[in-house]
Amino acid sequence: MTGPTMSPASAADKMPTVASGDTFAGFLSEVVRPEARPAVRASAVEVLRGALAAGPRSTGLVVGRVQSGKTLSYEGVISLARDNDFAVVIVISGISNPLLAQGQRRLKKDLNEASPAGWTFLDPADNLQPSDHVERELVRVKANWMNPATPAAYKETAVVVVLKNYTRIADLAGALERVDLSALHVLIVDDEADQASLNTLVRRGRESSTYSNLQALRQAVPNHFYLQYTATPQAPLLIAIDDALSPDYVRVLEPGEGYTGGEVYFGGSEPSQHVHVIDAADLQAASNPNGPPPSGLRQAFLLFLVGAAHVVAGGRPETRSMLVHPSRGTADQGTFATWIRDMKTTWQDRLEHAGDADPVKLRGDFRTAWEDLKKTYPELVDFKSCWQALGFVLNNLDVTEVNTRLGQTPVIQWIRTKFYVLVGGQAIDRGFTVEGLTVTYMPRGAGMSVADTIQQRARFFGYKAAYLGLCRVFLDADVRDAFVNYVHHERDMLESLRAIQDGSETLKEWRRKFLLDPSMRPTRASVIGMPLTRVAMADKWITDRQPVRVDAPALDDNVRTAERILQGVSWSPDPYGHRRAYTSPHVALELLEAATPPSWLGDGQAQALSLALARLSDEPGGDHSIAVYWMRPGEPGRRQETAGGGIQIFQGRSGDYPGDRRIGADHHGIAVQLHRVAVESRDREPLGRYLVTAWHVPSSAASGWIIEVGS
Repeated sequence: MTGPTMSPASAADKMPTVASGDTFAGFLSEVVRPEARPAVRASAVEVLRGALAAGPRSTGLVVGRVQSGKTLSYEGVISLARDNDFAVVIVISGISNPLLAQGQRRLKKDLNEASPAGWTFLDPADNLQPSDHVERELVRVKANWMNPATPAAYKETAVVVVLKNYTRIADLAGALERVDLSALHVLIVDDEADQASLNTLVRRGRESSTYSNLQALRQAVPNHFYLQYTATPQAPLLIAIDDALSPDYVRVLEPGEGYTGGEVYFGGSEPSQHVHVIDAADLQAASNPNGPPPSGLRQAFLLFLVGAAHVVAGGRPETRSMLVHPSRGTADQGTFATWIRDMKTTWQDRLEHAGDADPVKLRGDFRTAWEDLKKTYPELVDFKSCWQALGFVLNNLDVTEVNTRLGQTPVIQWIRTKFYVLVGGQAIDRGFTVEGLTVTYMPRGAGMSVADTIQQRARFFGYKAAYLGLCRVFLDADVRDAFVNYVHHERDMLESLRAIQDGSETLKEWRRKFLLDPSMRPTRASVIGMPLTRVAMADKWITDRQPVRVDAPALDDNVRTAERILQGVSWSPDPYGHRRAYTSPHVALELLEAATPPSWLGDGQAQALSLALARLSDEPGGDHSIAVYWMRPGEPGRRQETAGGGIQIFQGRSGDYPGDRRIGADHHGIAVQLHRVAVESRDREPLGRYLVTAWHVPSSAASGWIIEVGS
């Protein structure tokens, strides 16, 4: 193994060369699908190079998508880190024991396939080991790495997987401090870094326990590199810039071919055939545990069983799963599990006794479900074959509550050719992987509409392109709308992060700006550590009420600037004596930035308007024309200073004239008015002349923004 070196060609940029050795080669060949290897190779090298370039104690933010392969990514980085002389890897994984066990099993399996003799796996929670087992093993690993006579094959990399729990982290920090690993490279991977790790008491001027102990862990290993992995980076991006967990740099992971995420389900101009809205009657039925199951739940279960029967009839030994997410309450989860078990038992009995009484209605219901799936999955085997396979599916169907209602939360032992219905709440949110998931039934509402929380419920995202036609998602209407809104938010956020990754601006310098529907919050308020303002623009005029006072030559300069920017437009008179033209968002943005006082451009509304115009400029296709009105061309209109020191630029309604506020307000897109005004004080003293722009954003073009304010 060889450590990282400096490339002569890039020495000026201090970019290290990352060595790719036997471990990483083994990982790619034994763990990663052939078609995904180039992308996994490139991203792992880029992530580790970014860490090494930033230096020890740096914090990197690695942003993926929900169910897109983040675990595979950091496994690749860990394998590559071993080839670059990292002696210890710490993975902070899961906030519950089932999630921790799921992560440990997969990590150990995949890394052993990459290099069977390259690791020693340490479990701080293993009650079968002596209490000082982790510490003694770390001492041994350290001695081997520090001894020049140790053969390279015997320099194992210690992998410590620890629960994201303040007590477990504190115990590990103590062991690391006593061992003193300051001479060795240490990689820390914080999986689901936006959850639990951050300081939830920042607004009270205190430190939450998990956050505080994470800082102690980092202090105990001075020569460490910290990687935050998440699909919802809002929280890490909105903590205070000087916070120890505020990222220094970002890497965006692009999902591979076959990934089906928010864009597939919610990003189209037409409603997706894969998404069903749960109606009010269903939601009402779901609140009555003594009544029959909601009709939507029954429909979802039928669709799932037909999809499972398809893999049996087609001879495919594949796992298929259904996820039911009714609420956080375990009592509700118990009710839904009972409904599903009752339907399973009833239908299984009817199929077993079909010779005695032909289940005509049940067969008709299954045929309806089959016809539904056939529309989106033409490869679906014939109905007769599916019908004949249903008995096998029901006989092998496992219905499990993933909660603590009946004791400890169960750990799912996934077995191929077995079929699962999982019913749960918080335990099946973020970090929980459901193998072969095809049907999701989620009647719970949007709650407080926290963007990152809602997105993490999307366990139905993933590499499902091969069988997307079998997938269905049943959602409350508000939750469906929240996912649609999140698609636009995520698209804009990732575009900004990619620009930072590829450009000269750093995350520390970046002024946070998020496109976000007014109905949603970016993340939980308790972790936000920077001043933010929310700006919503819809059916109102936005203007600078207190423009910078200028004399006549400066006014003329501003007019000439506006005329230069608009020189390519074709003016025509409107019915009220104004001049009207249409232009592009790009020209309108230039007009805003060049013909508007800098003081107003710092205002939240002006920033949001600038972002909206920039976003329209970048969108290909569509009619995004901006209507421009030069109001009352000729001599400036006369206006009087208001009591607050500003001006009211709009002329009111008079006779047949509807008033300035109606001019351009009926345009389907953004409209801008240019006003030349001469302003007097309340005592009729001349104060100066102005060129003022006023902008109207209709509801159809409106966007909500979260903007960082202050210096």
